Amino acid sequence: MLERFLDRPVVDSTGVKGSYDFSFDLNPEDYRVMLIRAAVAAGLVMSPDALRVLDGSPFPTSLFDGLAKVGLKLESQRSPLDVLVVDSLRKTPTEN
Repeated sequence: MLERFLDRPVVDSTGVKGSYDFSFDLNPEDYRVMLIRAAVAAGLVMSPDALRVLDGSPFPTSLFDGLAKVGLKLESQRSPLDVLVVDSLRKTPTEN
């Protein structure tokens, strides 16, 4: 779920199975940056003023602090990812 709020993929390397709910506070500036990134990732067209907020904005520190409180941390590293490449697309299917 974090991936939509950041500007890169997030890979779960914890090895922990299952889903967990937890909450933490974000400062208002970090929250605004995360919402704008989520909107851009969803394909919404944002105003130039909103996009300027992203220019030079660092990763949200309160997100890192909140994750640390539950024993998690985000680390930047290279990792293999599955990618789907579509070479061509036909409007109507044809028989081979």
